[in-house]
Amino acid sequence: MPKLLINGCSISYQEFGRGVPIVLTPGGRWAGYVQKIVATELAKDFHVITWDRRNTDGGSDITIEGDVSEADLWADDLAALIRALDLGPCYVGEYAGCRTTPLLCSKHPDVVKGLMLAWPSGGDHPAQSVPRVMYHPYIRAALRGGMESVSEVAPFVRSIEQNPANLDALLSMDAIDFVKQMSYWEACLTTSGDLVTAGCRLSDPDWTRIGVPAIVTGGIDPVHPPECARRIHKLLPNSEYHDPVVTADEWNGLFGVVHYPIVSDLQGERIAPVWRDFIKRTEAGARMKRQTM
Repeated sequence: MPKLLINGCSISYQEFGRGVPIVLTPGGRWAGYVQKIVATELAKDFHVITWDRRNTDGGSDITIEGDVSEADLWADDLAALIRALDLGPCYVGEYAGCRTTPLLCSKHPDVVKGLMLAWPSGGDHPAQSVPRVMYHPYIRAALRGGMESVSEVAPFVRSIEQNPANLDALLSMDAIDFVKQMSYWEACLTTSGDLVTAGCRLSDPDWTRIGVPAIVTGGIDPVHPPECARRIHKLLPNSEYHDPVVTADEWNGLFGVVHYPIVSDLQGERIAPVWRDFIKRTEAGARMKRQTM
């Protein structure tokens, strides 16, 4: 897997297909591999890039530091990656959670041509439940067994297998400093239940200033409530809303029952045609506009 030095951090990425560029971002601490299905489907028509955010279970570096939220760090990394690969402006897609790409659009609007969000998380429920997965296991491990125990938490185990330097990086950290940093990032999530998207600091006015064409697909569970997607759609001035593409029964039969990549495969299979249609319509509209100018 190719890598680039981005903002002082080694970032892994993959490329598929040719044509109009699209960069896909997953949620949680998952790396780009969980979006293989949607990437493969979209690559039949477009140039698709998946990437491993820092501090996930992929091959990018683990760097537990920063005075902004992790979502902000990821957004800045994504902007730098798009620029380094000379992809911008491009389409950006994210599922689930949807914390990173909205920040990208707000902070780095020059690299974005269109925004595609699915299963966004909003409200007090995800603001309280998501940190129990994204931060608590690491904080608990550091407090009880130091950094060696942190290196044995499952997502970091997989990252170390792909990037052995991450083991040395973790073991060189002071456990208390690690806990402080992870606790700060956790607070960025736990205090965000009133915001549009949990873990994304953008206010309502910030969302209304995102003017690129956008499509928002709702979720159907407490972590990804449909109300969150509808709220985003109302705020984005150039957006359309798409009903959930997974039924409640399907979701309940998979989410929390099987390992996430299986859920992500279903998500990717269902969202790919929605995003493909959106991009083709947006590109066609842009061509018509240019022809009439």
